[in-house]
Amino acid sequence: MKVIKFGAALLFAGIGGYAVYFFLGNGESVTPAEFPGKFITAAEFCRDKKQVALTFRPGEETKLQEAVNLLEDCTTISLGAGTFNLTNAITVAKTKGLVFRGAGKTQSILKFNRTGNYNGVDIENVRSLEISDLTIMDSPKNGLEIRLSEQIHINNVRATWSASGGPEKTKNGAYGIYPVNVKNILLENSESFYASDAGLYVGQCINAVVRKNRAEENVFGIEIENTINADVYDNVSRKNTGGFLIYDLHRNPIVGRNVRFFRNVSENNNLPNFAHSGIVKSVPAGTGMAIVAQRHVEVFGNRFHNNNTLDIGIVHGLVAEVPDLSKWPHKNFANHHIYIHDNDFGDASGGAIDNGQVDGKNRPLGFLIDMVFKEVNLYRRDKNLAALGVPNILFDGVDDHRTILALTNTFLGNRSGNRIQLCLRNMKNTSSRPSLVDMNLPALLDNSEEPTKASIRKAIDKKDFVVYAKTDNPLYGGAAPAGFDCTGAGGTGVPVAGLGEDGRAVADKILSDLKI
Repeated sequence: MKVIKFGAALLFAGIGGYAVYFFLGNGESVTPAEFPGKFITAAEFCRDKKQVALTFRPGEETKLQEAVNLLEDCTTISLGAGTFNLTNAITVAKTKGLVFRGAGKTQSILKFNRTGNYNGVDIENVRSLEISDLTIMDSPKNGLEIRLSEQIHINNVRATWSASGGPEKTKNGAYGIYPVNVKNILLENSESFYASDAGLYVGQCINAVVRKNRAEENVFGIEIENTINADVYDNVSRKNTGGFLIYDLHRNPIVGRNVRFFRNVSENNNLPNFAHSGIVKSVPAGTGMAIVAQRHVEVFGNRFHNNNTLDIGIVHGLVAEVPDLSKWPHKNFANHHIYIHDNDFGDASGGAIDNGQVDGKNRPLGFLIDMVFKEVNLYRRDKNLAALGVPNILFDGVDDHRTILALTNTFLGNRSGNRIQLCLRNMKNTSSRPSLVDMNLPALLDNSEEPTKASIRKAIDKKDFVVYAKTDNPLYGGAAPAGFDCTGAGGTGVPVAGLGEDGRAVADKILSDLKI
């Protein structure tokens, strides 16, 4: 998430040149959702086929690595209890109906020599795979990586590293569990610790159920990236730098959408950032959840507590990542159809931005939030008003699906209606503090490269910088005449038979209980 002069280079430089681009060809591309209609497990795939069973115990590492290089379809590999000391990846490719099973998540440990640059368990082009009941430890790169595959079940897997603190932790692998370019994936009952990017990551996938997992002391806990159709529920993300991230990268051919995020816990995600590279290096400590360049996302029935910077941040892709239109060929930089409702927010969030260690060079978004709220509170002091912490939900205000806000104001009139279908409602169970702030970044910049005391006060006076309290009537998400119609907002989750029925049932039950 890199901000160049807080987005001023994008928002105000060469604005006339961008106008033709925006208005003549700015329709967002939507990736066709081509996927298998049913989740086919290894047992189903192999029901009428020849099956092979292999068993390995600690001390038989060479035999194990040789066997996985020559696998037949419908093979079950069972690992005995104990530690397997490995000097290279466990590599599996072009196999169908594979079961790779340990004796238990804490019983069978694949421990890797961190010399070199390889994943721990590396899987490519497989169909109907089940991997379960084991620990992957100290992989130089990612713990478990699965690419270009279909019908994947990851269950009861732990990915972790020995280095839990100090400078050595920055050398840990990037991702604990990392399925990418997978169709139909179920990731459940698994966990990750100490990853230097994200503990549990689902990227560029079509149809994903991510449930009952735990992520602690990673940079980001759980990420959903450029993914179509996801149900993410009953997960716990705590003591990371950031709890949850739902976002789209630029240049990626899969334009993510239809994510339902419910009954998760994001709390105490205040770990100082220890990433050594990548987008997450810029995440301020204390971020409960970030939604970046996303569409059709519904967030409900979750618990957000004690995240020092904020609970939920909604950030435009051109601000968060690459402020260069030519690098977003699918034009998927805007957030739209985001529906946040009926979540539990605590009073303790938002009180110490980036744990009080803001860094304008490495974590500019945290620096920007800190700068703005310091000026806001000076303004409020002058008006004899109480100081504000950062509200539970922060929206950057770059809010139009067709254009950046500056062009919207120039050509379409000032913020009429709710074009992006951003909807927040039923905040009655939130904290006593304000529920949401619309920062309106372009107004804060006021045609400059960075905000100033004068530009911030001007935005407040003009009501361009707006804080919505939970007592406001209507709330952000009120009736259509108020500009925040909820009709059509939110995601649909996973439609695949055998993969998402449970997720749909859980979501429907929660919605019924909440009387939505």
